[in-house]
Amino acid sequence: MSALMGRDMRRLVLFSCLLMSSGFSIGQEGVATLVKRSSDAVVLILTSDSNGPETAVGSGFSVSADGEIVTNFHIVEGAHSVVVKLPTGAVVPVSGVLAWNPDRDLAILKVSGKNLPFLTLENDDTLQAGDHVVAIGSPLGLEGTLSDGIVSSIRESDGKKWIQTTAPASHSNSGGPLVDMRGKVVGVMTWISKQGQNLNFAIPSDDVKFLLSNQGELTSIAAVGESRSGQHLQSSIDCSPLPKGKSLYLITIDDRRDEQLGCGSVVQILDRGEGLSRIRTAGGQEGWVQSLFIK
Repeated sequence: MSALMGRDMRRLVLFSCLLMSSGFSIGQEGVATLVKRSSDAVVLILTSDSNGPETAVGSGFSVSADGEIVTNFHIVEGAHSVVVKLPTGAVVPVSGVLAWNPDRDLAILKVSGKNLPFLTLENDDTLQAGDHVVAIGSPLGLEGTLSDGIVSSIRESDGKKWIQTTAPASHSNSGGPLVDMRGKVVGVMTWISKQGQNLNFAIPSDDVKFLLSNQGELTSIAAVGESRSGQHLQSSIDCSPLPKGKSLYLITIDDRRDEQLGCGSVVQILDRGEGLSRIRTAGGQEGWVQSLFIK
């Protein structure tokens, strides 16, 4: 009897090991297949100023066969001209911007093309914490770089939704797609937190869908850049909704310290970087700001 039970137990253990091994290999094969299917639609974006030198490198991806390219606004902001390098090696000039939203850091570029590979946008409500996702982009200009992870959380701040993911990202990953295991875009990689480890954030795909459905006339890259260049955007901080005894703080990346902002303080946005903004407070203090929070 005991020998029979022992034999059954060994069979159960062997079956479990085979099942785990099979599941792992299927998962690995799934990522490889996903990359082959998705990478052809991911592009490298190069921007230049009016003097010609390259000013920024970023990522983007096609969402239509005729050349609609999604990327982050901060990549093209202030640029005089932009070119897109396709996975085939072809370099295509951007003819203009179809739509942009600096507040959500999104821009829809237009290049000439036909039958271009493109990615499909997924609905936000299909995504949940724990889902397996893959980020594809060109960090530091290294085209076709991928990293995978999970959705850590779906967060909301000031009425804006963010996807937090463990899929590692680096400088110039910005603008690249975050895709699910069906190869559909669930978000646009936008910024990383420098105050923690592996804290990466993407703009949900629904924001891209809204921008695509609200396109205007094709606008030149230079005109879009000049619409923000040299301006100090001011916003008043209203403390009235804050809970009693709470204060509004900002995180300054430069010197790693918190600064309390009083009610009605004015913040001037001087510059924008990789998910950060350089600001000046009413007191004249400047710093790179990652987020505002209640403390």
